[in-house]
Amino acid sequence: MLNEGNASLIGCTFVGNSAEFYGGGMLNKNRCNSILTNCTFSDNSAPNGNALACNYFEQGYPSNIQLTSCILWDGGNEIWNNNNSVIAITYSDVEGGWPGEGNINIDPYFADPDNGDFHLKSQAGRWDPNKQSWVQDDVTSPCIDAGDISSPIGFEPFPNGNRVNMGAYGGRAQASKSYFGSPVCTIIIAGDINSDCTVDFKDFTIMLSHWLEKKAAGDINGDYTVNFVDFAIMVSHWLEEK
Repeated sequence: MLNEGNASLIGCTFVGNSAEFYGGGMLNKNRCNSILTNCTFSDNSAPNGNALACNYFEQGYPSNIQLTSCILWDGGNEIWNNNNSVIAITYSDVEGGWPGEGNINIDPYFADPDNGDFHLKSQAGRWDPNKQSWVQDDVTSPCIDAGDISSPIGFEPFPNGNRVNMGAYGGRAQASKSYFGSPVCTIIIAGDINSDCTVDFKDFTIMLSHWLEKKAAGDINGDYTVNFVDFAIMVSHWLEEK
């Protein structure tokens, strides 16, 4: 519960919590300012607001809540606003829906929520914390490459769609990989930016479009800049197929 406080939370998970009345995952009471980025709410419960609630007996003390690139998937009844608070949600997956730019209402396809694994399923690959390796699924989460278009992709692994994922792993090294509709490659080739199993002009075009950008598609060697080092790696694998 937050009361007359300011909170800035990034990459957090709110899982398996409950409340008797308000805000199963998070309760904002009196003049709170909360900013949540790339957070995941799941399996939380409360009569009013399974994920979060804004409630105070004096209606004159509203809060200001912002959520970006988050996933709220607790069975519906996600948000309760009982004190005229401003709740702005964008580029997030909210069960039951919520107005805001980029928001969706689609099953996020968590890997194994019953056992606490909230990585997103991906045909291109997701991190399995039990196996300590990347595995491939038969479906791809709609939350991949669906986060805030202005946010950096951070440490998201190759291949990525140059757009941050929703949820707690967005922007992190364990972010699920992007799937572009091509066959899943048996071996990922350095330089195959669009993950079509071949290093060719399509990849070169993507690299040029992000030339000298930080943390962008085309940063093959992981030094956070698209430059001649990456180009040299691409050339060394030119037209290779796997």
